[in-house]
Order: sequence, then C-alpha cells, then structure tokens
Amino acid sequence: MRGGPSEGSLGPVSEPHRFWTEPLAVEMLGQLNTDEKFKSLSAKLDAVIQLRCKDTPEGTDVCATYHIHHGRLDLMEWDEGPAPAKWRTEPLDKSKILARTTAPYPIWVKLDTGEFGVIDAIINPNYKFEGAKLKVLRHLRMFSRIADLSQALEKRY
Repeated sequence: MRGGPSEGSLGPVSEPHRFWTEPLAVEMLGQLNTDEKFKSLSAKLDAVIQLRCKDTPEGTDVCATYHIHHGRLDLMEWDEGPAPAKWRTEPLDKSKILARTTAPYPIWVKLDTGEFGVIDAIINPNYKFEGAKLKVLRHLRMFSRIADLSQALEKRY
C-alpha cells in the first residue's frame, strides 16, 4: 500500500461548473484576463458583445453581456430567466453593442466541443449573428482565442 491519504478521505470532489452558467463565465474571465495572447489581441478594441443561449438544461435562457476594453473582458450583465425570455424578440441596439450571437444550448455545446466549427455555426439556421460583421472579422483572432480558452476549461454539459 502506498503512503498518503486513502481515496475518498479528502472529502467530496467538486464537480466542474455546467456550461452556460455564471460561475463558469467568471472562471473563463479569470483565464482570459491573465492570458498574454488575449491581452495583446484585444488591446485596441473597446466594444460590447452579447452571447445569448436559448433553452439551457434548466429550462432557462441566458444573455451574457461582455465589455472588451484595454486588453480585458469583463462581464457587464448576466441575465438568466425562464425560457422563453423577453429578450428573444428585442432588436439589437447597434449603437451600444458591436455583435450579438444567439443559439439554442445544443448548438453552443457543439461549438464548445469542436463538433461544429465557425462555418458550421454560420450556416446553421438556428445560429444567429447580428452586428458589425466586418469589425468582428478584423478581430477574428481575438474571438478565436476566447473560444480556445473557453473550450479548454473543464465543464459539464
């Protein structure tokens, strides 16, 4: 028998956060805001983006609003409530938000697990992108870095 504590004696092992929950979003921000590559890629951008998820496993809709500025990504608002949320029908205010994506939970899971790529999402009728497409394309490497770091986080689906 090896030395050290026996299995299970360390107390309960906590489960990773579920995908599309605020604690996981906060964990992701901690990773991003200490990542030198993300800081460099986002240093010159000052914009607000929204990511919206419909029909999570808990029966909720989530709208996460983020501010990208000075090499940081900050969570401005986490709006979660019973589906269907009233925001599903609200128009995009392009004067305040650079870009917004909306998709049902299973599409977000496919994107996060790598089953879907960006092109797959764009051609999927259930994935909706709104906003300044050309400006987003200019910062595609930064958005790809966000996706890469998000995919690397341990999570439950």
